[in-house]
Amino acid sequence: MTENNFIKKLDLKKPLVIFDLETTGVVINLDKVVELSYLKISPNGEKELKTYRINPGIKIPQESIDVHGITNEEVAKYKYFKEYANELFSVFSNCFFAGFNVIGFDLPMIQKEFKEAGLNFQYSADDIIDAKVIFHNREKRDLTAAYKFYCGKEHTAAHSAEGDILATYEILNSQFERYPEINDEEFLRSIHSQRDERYVDSERKFYWRDGEAYFNFGKHKDKKLEDISNEDPTFLSWMLGVDFGIEVKEIVNNALNGTYPSKNSKNRV
Repeated sequence: MTENNFIKKLDLKKPLVIFDLETTGVVINLDKVVELSYLKISPNGEKELKTYRINPGIKIPQESIDVHGITNEEVAKYKYFKEYANELFSVFSNCFFAGFNVIGFDLPMIQKEFKEAGLNFQYSADDIIDAKVIFHNREKRDLTAAYKFYCGKEHTAAHSAEGDILATYEILNSQFERYPEINDEEFLRSIHSQRDERYVDSERKFYWRDGEAYFNFGKHKDKKLEDISNEDPTFLSWMLGVDFGIEVKEIVNNALNGTYPSKNSKNRV
């Protein structure tokens, strides 16, 4: 589909704003925007592309700098969000919104920024086109889909143990033929160890802030692990007894024994 057909297919009754944010971190009620880019497409096809660099007014942790490359020194010369707020509110008002994961992060984040600037920015689920949601909905990532993609066959024995392992065997054969680089042991090790470096663990129960672990869930969300281990150790004991993974329980057990994860440590847990 060409670009013009994409716009025609949507049959826009109001402008579409495709946007993305870079922020000081992943916590909506704590972090701030440091960069905002948008492409606004009018129903007649006219486009406006603009990027704002923004002073968040708080320190950008190193783990976030590692993701987007925007430093505290760079943002110091720019205005705060509240100084752009009226201009941006005009851009974002009465529009459709699109992006990658705008439902889960970008829209709630910018709504919070507008609120702090004294502006009531509202949006409806009916006004959102999230490319991530579409991708995950239409492009399945289960064994049956992988068997179809790599082997060109329907997985008729899905969810039987023997059928699944035989399909997996065929998929692996196809992958090793298709991707010669995965024959290298170091490459396999590197892709299996990849994770979002903003989080302490693969389950994302803890996130990094200034090199220290903070809770990413529950009643202690956005509080430092070290503080809670001293103030409410019974919560950590509870975590050891419920259905968290081995990695999370190791972090918790170490915290109860006075040892905390450090992002700068080679062995972080």
